[in-house]
Order: sequence, then C-alpha cells, then structure tokens
Amino acid sequence: MSGYKNFAIVGAGTLGNYIVQQFLKEKAVGTVNDVVVLTRQGSKTTLVGDAKVIPVDYSNPGSIKNALTGVHVVICTISGAALDVQRKIAEAAKEAGVKLFIPSEFGGITEGETEGLFGQKANIQDELKVLGIPYTFFYTGPFADYIWAPFLNLDITSGKVSVGGDGNKPISFTSRPDIARYLSYVLTHFPPEQLKNKSFTIAGDNKSFNEIFKAYERKTAKKLEVTYVPVSELDAKLATNPEDISTYLHKFWATTGPFPRTDNHLYPDWNPTPVLDNLPVA
Repeated sequence: MSGYKNFAIVGAGTLGNYIVQQFLKEKAVGTVNDVVVLTRQGSKTTLVGDAKVIPVDYSNPGSIKNALTGVHVVICTISGAALDVQRKIAEAAKEAGVKLFIPSEFGGITEGETEGLFGQKANIQDELKVLGIPYTFFYTGPFADYIWAPFLNLDITSGKVSVGGDGNKPISFTSRPDIARYLSYVLTHFPPEQLKNKSFTIAGDNKSFNEIFKAYERKTAKKLEVTYVPVSELDAKLATNPEDISTYLHKFWATTGPFPRTDNHLYPDWNPTPVLDNLPVA
C-alpha cells in the first residue's frame, strides 16, 4: 500500500466526477480515509456519496491551503483557461504539506511540447519541478467515451465527422471510468518511491479514426460523411487562432501516433474497455 489515505480532487466535471466516485468506492472498503472535492466558490457542483465538497477562492492562497490541510494527494482535473490555476494550487499544496501533486494531464504526452494546450501543460510540469513538490503525471490519450461530440467535430450520431490528416494514424484512447480505476489502483497500492516524480502512460485501446468509423458503420448500418482536413490547413487555422483547441488536437492526433509504450501491465486486472464499446449509438 502507498500510505496515502486522504485525497483531494480539484474539479468534479468531465473526468473529475469519475475519479471522485472511484475513490469513494475505495473509501467504502477502507483503502481510503477521506475524499475531498475542491470547487470554485459559487459552483453548483453536487456529488452523491461521502465526499466533502469545499468551495475555494483560487485567487486566495490561504483559502486553497486551508482546503488542503491534512490532504496527502491532490489530483487536478481542471481544463481550459483554468489550467493556470494549478500553479497557485501547487504552491498552496506544498505549504499545506501535501505529499503528491497530480496535474491535469490525462491526454497526450506533453513532455517536450512547446506550443498550444500541451505546451501549456508542459510549462506547468516545469514549474512543479522548480517548486519541488513531488508529482506524478498520467497520460491517457483522448477519452474514448467522451470525444464523440460536436465541439471536436466528431459527433458520429449526426452522421457527419471531420478529422485531421487522412484518418489512418492510430491513436491511444482510454475511457474515463478506466482512467479512474487505474489512477485509484496505482495511488493506493504503489509505495511512494514508485510514484514520486514519475509518469504513467496507459491506453485502453489503439485505433485509427478510419477503423473506428468503419466499425461504427458496420454496427449501425449507417453511412458516415467524413471530411479529412489536411495538416497544412490545420496549421493555417492555428496560425490564425492558436487557442483553437479542436484544431490543435486534430493536428496532434494526425501527426503523433499511438503511445510508444504503456504501463498497463502495472495493473494486471485492469482490462480496459475497447474504444468501439464506448461509441454512442443514436
């Protein structure tokens, strides 16, 4: 066992709620003592179960520190413009005596990236190292049960999708429930020396968009209209609007490929769900 018993999850939305629910299961069997959820003041977040929800003023270091008193591990699941808040959270966490800080990675490998969303995450990694708080990075690829949505031009239930490149590059996917299970297992079973200043890479499945679309068509007997956007066109869009997350991700997926290695084997009973089992069906 890791010795970590008290956990704080920052944000309880897209991914965070799955992590909260998984840690509450660990609490129910005695593996975890306390589960705390930090939310913005004024947030309407409501959670079932025995999780303590603490509204925090992220502009006030004292408010963050008070919320993290007695916490062993902080797990950040915030995204978008809120990513930079992690700097203040990490500083307050160190002052509060937090033993391990997990930034909001949960996507592609960001180490060495300098541009866009992943460059922003890499900058936060660098700041954690300078701050000197122990950290763990978790790379999961896109969420297999979430990305099929209009904001990424991947709403397959609409019959029309758009992808970067030719759609043939395999991508590493992991569903949110599988991420939560892996995270809780590692953080409650591994000793601190195997967690501090380490990174874990996991993949529920490796599939190209074209493989996924063809499987969807076979499963539903519906024909998809697929638009392929050349990488050069994605570059042009990003030159105009570097904050275009959808375009950035499609370029990343079209040019990077699957994870070169994974740490799936470290959780022998994990058995993640294939990406095709996570596809929505209208």
